[in-house]
Amino acid sequence: MKDLSLLAKLLAEEDIHVVHRQQPTAMFDVLNRELSLPIWKDMSKNIQELMTLHEVGHALWTPLEMMDKVKEQKISFSVVNVLEDVRIEKAVQLKYKGAVKIFNKGYQELIHSNFFETVGKKIENYNLIDRINLHYKHHTDVPFSNDEMVWVKKANETVTSDDVIKLAIEISGYHKKKSKEDIKMCTKYSKSVKR
Repeated sequence: MKDLSLLAKLLAEEDIHVVHRQQPTAMFDVLNRELSLPIWKDMSKNIQELMTLHEVGHALWTPLEMMDKVKEQKISFSVVNVLEDVRIEKAVQLKYKGAVKIFNKGYQELIHSNFFETVGKKIENYNLIDRINLHYKHHTDVPFSNDEMVWVKKANETVTSDDVIKLAIEISGYHKKKSKEDIKMCTKYSKSVKR
């Protein structure tokens, strides 16, 4: 893991603080410039490299001001995080061409180990942002309607952090609208059943 600390600093192009600790996943603290990697019993080299590259992407391209805007505008952090992950992973793979293979291998191992806790679950029942997350984390056969594919494509088209925030607001609005429609359908169905 010592080699990955040096690698992370080199790739991030700054002297970020790299730590290893007991935690469920990797994280990057944008304010304190700290990349923390998990210590797992059986963590493969592929997963270590994937997590390091992913968090380096946040070090390079996730600005502190973005987090301030998310708080100010009361945008769902989980929606922003999914969309920002898509943006920074795309940027990492463009900047470091060898990263494509690392992301593919690492995500396949994570999926195989049920890291995303999808085994036995009906992914079609997940909300849109969770399915977008799985899709861009290399899950295969994540179902989307034609209307939803517009959002999937938009997620891939973000270039700046402002693009991510704008799209997060739009998707949050879509989720609210969809929830209201689902509630209306349930109410309509329950009324028809009572008759």
